[in-house]
Amino acid sequence: MDAYERFAKINQLLGGNIKEILEVSGYTKLRSKPFMDLTIEVVGTNAISMTHYYRLNGDLVPDPDMEIRVDLEAETANAVSYQDTYQYRVAYDEDEVIDELEMQKLNEFLSTWLTNLQNQGFSYEKRVLKSS
Repeated sequence: MDAYERFAKINQLLGGNIKEILEVSGYTKLRSKPFMDLTIEVVGTNAISMTHYYRLNGDLVPDPDMEIRVDLEAETANAVSYQDTYQYRVAYDEDEVIDELEMQKLNEFLSTWLTNLQNQGFSYEKRVLKSS
């Protein structure tokens, strides 16, 4: 899956509202029972995070959590970083790719995750909340 297809899948998961979410610096949750909710949040200019959270000793733990660079004009989406309970991996530093192989691996994971989310029936509930 290439950057254009990843953008299209993210936008589809968001009910075609990726531009709205980026413009209001918002966040939303997507649901599909019995799976953990998926939180999508604006984390910077043209950047979103996609995260599943679970509770551990009362704390929310992101697993996995990915930062994704979204280009509305080019309609592309590329993975910036990944973290889970055990690791943190990054392919970009500021606006520069620092590790091409890591970027490829992160984008492969993102592509698989997006397909799984779609197959698991995650849906957008038409609620964008403004981040504080």
